[in-house]
Amino acid sequence: MAEQQNIKAKPLVKDSIILLLDMIMKYPVITTKATNATNNKLKEEAWKSIAQEFSAVTGDLRRPEQIRLKWENLKKSARKRSAFIRQNNLKTGGGKSFIPPDDVLDRVASILGSTCNGLPAEFGGDADEAIASKAAEAIVEVFDFQPLPEIVQGSSVVVLGGDCGGNGGGGDCGGNGGGNGGTYTPNNYIFNTPKSAMNKRRKLSEEVQRAQRDKDLGLAAYFQAKAQKVILENKKIELENIKLELEIKLMKQKINCND
Repeated sequence: MAEQQNIKAKPLVKDSIILLLDMIMKYPVITTKATNATNNKLKEEAWKSIAQEFSAVTGDLRRPEQIRLKWENLKKSARKRSAFIRQNNLKTGGGKSFIPPDDVLDRVASILGSTCNGLPAEFGGDADEAIASKAAEAIVEVFDFQPLPEIVQGSSVVVLGGDCGGNGGGGDCGGNGGGNGGTYTPNNYIFNTPKSAMNKRRKLSEEVQRAQRDKDLGLAAYFQAKAQKVILENKKIELENIKLELEIKLMKQKINCND
């Protein structure tokens, strides 16, 4: 309990969090999944360096345990937000929906990469539906396949075209005496083609793929607009600097004129 109380400190503001993320990106060992002794040692050294640099820049003393706890909380929040975005896209079928942007969590998600969005399943998910549908359509079960029988003209008797000898109806063929062959009872043929179910699964898979494609396009448009916003803000800062320089020159000219 005492340790938890010691770890608590003043909450970080947005600018401080972004500064912390910039420092974390300098140490790729922090985001690695390996947990051997060497990596653990490197991570401890990295957190110590980040804590020292962060405290020196912000003027707010932070221990490595506090910085690391903040990073863990940011990762949890970013993963929850990514899961919410995926669920929302599936519910709306890829349609538009308003999700408030969060620069900090988007930055954390970009640092985590695939560990934040989850890895696609190679088998067992929607990816193998196309293979399953093709295999199901090709399944045809036929039992006791026999040559097609012949029907005697003017009679309902079904006979085989085998070489049963004699007019006396003897031998293995049997018959009504003097027939050309024995009677034949056709077997049942079973065809297993569940096309309707496969079509439904294929349609659902196409909808999920379309939703994922719309999501990717939306994210691309969002980051493109965000980059454009940064460019415009930089231009605005440049213009403000030019304006400030002109005002300083005018002030100097007025002072010289008064003298």
